[in-house]
Amino acid sequence: MSSRKLFLFSIVAVLCLSRLAFSQAYGTNPIEVGGGATARVIKGKSHSAQVEVKDAEGSSLMSIPVEAFPSIWIYSKSANTLYLVHEDKKSGIFISPVNLTTQRAGKDINIVGRLNFNLDELIMSSDGSRLFFDSPGRSIYAIDTASNQVVATYNYDWFRDLSADRPKHSFINNHFVSDGEGGHLIAISEADPQTMGMLKPLKCWLTVLSANSSHPPVTVDPGGPVVASMFSKDGKLLIGADKSTEGSLAVVDLDKGTSVNHALTDHPTRLFRLGSKQEPWVLGNEEMRSISETGELGDRRIPLNKPVKGGESGETGASAFLDGFPGETLSLGDEHAAIQITNKHGGSRHKVALVDMKKLQVDAIIPTMSGGEIAGIRVGRFAAAYAMSMATGGAIIFTPNFIRNESLAARPDGRFLFALDLEGHVITVVDVQTATVVRRIRVNNTITRIELSSDGKHLICFGNKTQQINLESNNLEN
Repeated sequence: MSSRKLFLFSIVAVLCLSRLAFSQAYGTNPIEVGGGATARVIKGKSHSAQVEVKDAEGSSLMSIPVEAFPSIWIYSKSANTLYLVHEDKKSGIFISPVNLTTQRAGKDINIVGRLNFNLDELIMSSDGSRLFFDSPGRSIYAIDTASNQVVATYNYDWFRDLSADRPKHSFINNHFVSDGEGGHLIAISEADPQTMGMLKPLKCWLTVLSANSSHPPVTVDPGGPVVASMFSKDGKLLIGADKSTEGSLAVVDLDKGTSVNHALTDHPTRLFRLGSKQEPWVLGNEEMRSISETGELGDRRIPLNKPVKGGESGETGASAFLDGFPGETLSLGDEHAAIQITNKHGGSRHKVALVDMKKLQVDAIIPTMSGGEIAGIRVGRFAAAYAMSMATGGAIIFTPNFIRNESLAARPDGRFLFALDLEGHVITVVDVQTATVVRRIRVNNTITRIELSSDGKHLICFGNKTQQINLESNNLEN
């Protein structure tokens, strides 16, 4: 490599590393902790840090000193407690509970071992009653958030059994989900080919780990790679969508450790609940279809795509179709839902679909950016790629980053939909009843996620600079 190329490469590397170091020195990304308030951990001098909590208007509510800056952290709504993971080189791993009600850090939970760089994981049950800490290759710890005590520990014997049965020339990749009752942790293990190609997993297992140590792990075969999962309302069944050749639903009885598969006619991409009754649906590329709490397929179908001669389909009424791939899905009250529209790689098409759940049809397609705005961004993106390649003589080939889905949120009554476009840095406000855009709100260019506050009065925009939108006036409040 010539000195000129090496110099340019060094500049890019230093800028990337300094940006990472600066963001870590400043603090963590904020998370919502109830009532529109947000919390973040700020790094102080030496190893010290503090938890800073601000209200919906950005005023400081509290500042709680903590022992060290965390490597990972998570929030329990039921316990109103933050859990911060840090390491002492002599004593091992500590999970520090920081109670936001008492504004005090509780007794540390000691974990045997050392942190695995970017591999350890915290998983919180949806009701906040159980916290799981995964130390890959060592153990998984179940923690009761009411007492902050370890109530169960699993070593990786079950994982080693899977590894013994895996196909040759493959490695095991794990990810986890937890049920709403806090009683189970589900390990979704996939045997992936040892190549750099985008190949499908060779085999998949679901392992049920109970938070009660008296129940040993139970492993079942779902029939194919799991792309989505959902628990029944009573927490006794896990419904997993696998993307095998035809696609199917694997319904796992968590107590018995048995599974039943139901064949689908469309490849599944997501499982979710809609409406006040929180009815389960399976989302495919061609249609949405209702399912029961026992995982059986229902008779309600909503067509999403179909071949259209002579170009794209209509944009309103019963003739409206996605003409793309379904992304994030959001419930809008009892009668409507919203679906982001993506390309086949998950990149944004800058459109969102409104679905009528009673008429069982796509009602309208709403653009989140104009054609001129999209063209301008594309020209700028490829100009930057060309300039980078020319400056380095082809040594550095910059591939433009195709932004994934936007972020969706809605008012509690479902009247207004908010769609954040990550490339335009604009939130489009849609009147769901009239299917019209009523406002576009420009936000800070670091905003990457929007979320409804727990009190339902504000829309929280998360980024390096957190912003709020008043849901009554639809006005941005810095």
